[in-house]
Amino acid sequence: MIECTHVYKKYRNGTNALYDINLNVAQGEFVYIIGPTGSGKSTLIKLLDGEEIPTKGTVGVIGIDVGKLRHSKVPIYRRNIGVVFQDYRLLPSKTVFENIAYALEVINMKKDLVRRRTREVMNLVGLDDKANSFPNQLSGGQQQRVAIGRAIANRPKLLIADEPTGNLDPAMSDEIMSLLEKINREYGTTVLMVTHDLTLVNKHRKRTIVLEHGHVVADLAEGGYVQHDQ
Repeated sequence: MIECTHVYKKYRNGTNALYDINLNVAQGEFVYIIGPTGSGKSTLIKLLDGEEIPTKGTVGVIGIDVGKLRHSKVPIYRRNIGVVFQDYRLLPSKTVFENIAYALEVINMKKDLVRRRTREVMNLVGLDDKANSFPNQLSGGQQQRVAIGRAIANRPKLLIADEPTGNLDPAMSDEIMSLLEKINREYGTTVLMVTHDLTLVNKHRKRTIVLEHGHVVADLAEGGYVQHDQ
């Protein structure tokens, strides 16, 4: 599913973000990416979604060499990937239903299929009763559920969750984790979750990859306990 081979990333300003990253994630895995600010987590995500290309090495996702994609092909490639952000990034003038449906409309899905799939997704994320609500009428946790619904609407093979609980309290963070686990379990969606929340990582134990100064310094099997001083 994901195969990074001897990946380096150096930005034009001279910043070295990643050094010799070798990483394999199988279809259906749920993997945490953790590490301090500046460790290379964001750069890794940008390489996986085609926003950046590696300086050296190969970034493979679902059998595609992402670094060699033509710029015009990147949007089509991204249909295989759902991304959820810490700040939700919902469209404020659209309802919950419209926010989720929008992800399907932009790929030209037929209207009747859009309606059906949007209802399925709203049921999955537990927002059946919020179809006509706008983002500013929702709690933070509900907004993140909408964002997750939009990200999985077209059934992506890979879901990247970038600090999805960063703005949420512990109870709501647990709910979002349970939802991500449900998506991983029921859809077989590969989930890559970037997080600073080590309490969450240790409570919901998964394979955990630790980045530091652009290097993979640990790759802990599911059930491994992450020390809070990492």
